[in-house]
Amino acid sequence: MKKKLLRSAYISSPLMSLTASVPMVVFEKLQMPKILIMWFLLAFIIFIYWNINIFILSKIKDSNSLKRYLFSYATVLSVQAIIISVAVSLHLKPDEINVFFPFIPAIAMNTLILIISNSIILQFQKESAELEIERLKVNNLEAQKLILIQQLQPHFLFNALSTLKSLISENPTNAEDYTVRLSDFLRYSVQAKNNEIVSLANELTFTNNYLELQKVRFGESFACKINIPEQFLSKKIPVYALQTLVENAIKHNSFTDKKPLLIEVSVEDNRIKIRNNLLPKTLQIPSGTGLENLNQRYKLIANKEIEVLKTDANFTVFIDLI
Repeated sequence: MKKKLLRSAYISSPLMSLTASVPMVVFEKLQMPKILIMWFLLAFIIFIYWNINIFILSKIKDSNSLKRYLFSYATVLSVQAIIISVAVSLHLKPDEINVFFPFIPAIAMNTLILIISNSIILQFQKESAELEIERLKVNNLEAQKLILIQQLQPHFLFNALSTLKSLISENPTNAEDYTVRLSDFLRYSVQAKNNEIVSLANELTFTNNYLELQKVRFGESFACKINIPEQFLSKKIPVYALQTLVENAIKHNSFTDKKPLLIEVSVEDNRIKIRNNLLPKTLQIPSGTGLENLNQRYKLIANKEIEVLKTDANFTVFIDLI
């Protein structure tokens, strides 16, 4: 804020000096050398007023306190009295003393400085408040993300370990592959939770591991077709975005071998498109928390929103690549 106030002081001092000197130029018809001297001196004095107010602000934190205004006017008038005393001691003529401001114009100029500085302070406070709100939103979303991860992991691990136990006795080779994928999935969960965005390639690997783990559990009752051209793999995406959408499709639909869930992941207009057929579970009311959380993260990270399209047959989500 201090830099903005100083910048305003540098810009406004010569302009205010020019405005204040116009009446003296018009009515007293001063010569050009005196006009330039007067303009320079007035600008210098106004700049002093600015610095007085900036110094007072640095000492008095409450910008609207009466104490600040009293100190401001008292200091400015004291400085003005000193300036006039110096002018008198130099035996300047009355019209020359006017060049250095009588008290009333000094008060007027200081009032204008206070108005300008207050508008700068209000703008700064508004920007600071908006930044604080955004910071709190980010912290809140991060907290929600960690809570969701903590809630997911015990449930997910319980199902994963139960599946692994069955595989060990039935198919040791598949059990080994399952263990590797589970290890990779959990490693990514731990390492990526501190990141806001990741490459699409990494998110796809994570999502594929999740899908393979779910395939062991659900068999042929669901299928996921991923068609992502290679040139898009270096693009960025919020961490867990793709996996969350695929997981939502599995979690909120009721599917069997006869009525399988079909998930399609593709790219359309530089956006990831995730579509699945609708096989909604009975007696379940979708909370929408996951999608809303993802949407808020997108707005904070990329200033964009996800797009959701729902028909009787399909549920589609579009997310922009970053």
